[in-house]
Amino acid sequence: MLFDVGGVLVPQPQKAIARYENELGLRKRFLSELFLEGESYSAFCRLERGLLTVSEFCKEFDVAVRSKAHLENAPLPVNFSTLRLMQAFQAHTTGKKADFALLFQQSVNKQMLNAAKRLRKQNIRTCVLTNNWIDDIESSKGRNCRFMATLGLFFDEVVQSALTGMRKPSPEIYTYACRKLGVAPHETAFLDDLGVNLKSASQLGIKCIKVDDTARSVKELEKLCGVDLLFPAEDMVFPPPATPDKVCHSYAQVNEKMRLHFVDVGEGPVVLLLHGFPDCWYGWRYQIAALAFAGYRVIALDMPGYGESSAPAAIDEYSHKKVSEDILSLLDMLCIPQAVVVGHDWGGSLAWYLALVYPHRFKGVCGVNTPFFPINPNKNPLESMYKRPGVFDYQLYFQEPGVAEKELEKNMKKTFSVILQGVPKENEKRVWNALASTSNVRKRGGFLAGIPDDIPISSYLSEADIAYYIEQFKKNGFRGPLNWYRNYEANWKWLSPFSERKITIPALMVTASHDSVLKPEYSYGMEKTVTNLTRLHINRCSHWTPQEKPDELSRGIVNWLETISAAPQAKL
Repeated sequence: MLFDVGGVLVPQPQKAIARYENELGLRKRFLSELFLEGESYSAFCRLERGLLTVSEFCKEFDVAVRSKAHLENAPLPVNFSTLRLMQAFQAHTTGKKADFALLFQQSVNKQMLNAAKRLRKQNIRTCVLTNNWIDDIESSKGRNCRFMATLGLFFDEVVQSALTGMRKPSPEIYTYACRKLGVAPHETAFLDDLGVNLKSASQLGIKCIKVDDTARSVKELEKLCGVDLLFPAEDMVFPPPATPDKVCHSYAQVNEKMRLHFVDVGEGPVVLLLHGFPDCWYGWRYQIAALAFAGYRVIALDMPGYGESSAPAAIDEYSHKKVSEDILSLLDMLCIPQAVVVGHDWGGSLAWYLALVYPHRFKGVCGVNTPFFPINPNKNPLESMYKRPGVFDYQLYFQEPGVAEKELEKNMKKTFSVILQGVPKENEKRVWNALASTSNVRKRGGFLAGIPDDIPISSYLSEADIAYYIEQFKKNGFRGPLNWYRNYEANWKWLSPFSERKITIPALMVTASHDSVLKPEYSYGMEKTVTNLTRLHINRCSHWTPQEKPDELSRGIVNWLETISAAPQAKL
């Protein structure tokens, strides 16, 4: 699928020319005619082929406009400026980095963008194909570059005329786009608002849809592809999830035993994403794209023991104190004085204690599903768990090294299919769910005991997602991840001196209605110890919130992040 920009993904830029003509009192199409005069040799066509920059074009076009006005004996207003005309083309206005997402949301055609997202999800290759220019004007070039980079988050490929030397309606640019996508013209469809562009594409065998009404055009696209593309109106649209081959993978040797692998995407204030068990950076794939789009630099770690990070065998390498030191070393190496930390599951537990012990290094803290559990220096948490394990019985099964590792590594597809289960769809029965209770793991004789080997994966996951998890856990196995559960006493001893301290930096607690282990009610009363707390509750969601309800979570985090700069003074 090829998508034009102006007239398809954002409003028609031609309307800006008409408005400017009317504003100056010029006759209708006075400027429009000049844009295409001389066809491929016109200044505008050379601009779109990258042979002129915007500043060069403005000088040449100024002369052409004055010459045309003289020939037609048309009074040209003294305030005419080609530069002002080019600025009128822009869909966005200059603003703070954090404002760009809002400006984008206000101007982009969300229905068309969501259709493109759905096509990608159905493994249909997508491409932006646009006539554009090289903007060298200081006041706008950054904005335009960011706009194109943002579109790149939504599509597989972006083909820009000014970077290829070809422009629509030249047939060469269509064949070039098809080669980039790895398809033949007859396997391709193209959406544009201009008949001349569509005519040229159709002559190559490309199926064409003229966009003059979005709903009608999307309906045509549905019939062509056999994919449901019409959605209810949304107030915010986020990019598709980050994929392993489309993100920057970085590594840092934070000490002699620990090399951390992390994904580093975007620019702006830093948001640090910490995953839990059994996960990896990939569990944040939706939030990575959404937060980068919203104007943040996102750093998503493979926590110690996971993925491409080091996985030492020693249990004490996974204590909260040790991992906290690893994370602070990473921030130091990256010259990041402060960040917002967001954690899920064990990553959530660590995030709260980072905020408690090192408040000077963090601007805000968010726990996804994991509440802040205050420290009781007089009560050993592991001894308490043995007395009343409840839903945490599985964690006692995890205590003996080697036992759970052997079980979970035997059939990893079954392991992840069981653990990563989401909320069943309505009327969907899963009789084996009762067998997978976390309350009777030791009695059943194992975490997976009694559960069929061929259970289906949850609907929020794909086979490719499961395959990626298996690939990552084959690197180091489950020893490191399970060692996190074997540090309860070490964590308790480290945190006991801070039992009277409160978390005063801005905080967000995200609860999920159907998390059967980290239940929403466990977060009740957090306001007593987390004094600047915002809450977000997500319905029909299991423990796997970042993946099961990605847009709801991303929207909540983005909205909360926007409040941090204006957060009130912490209550002491």
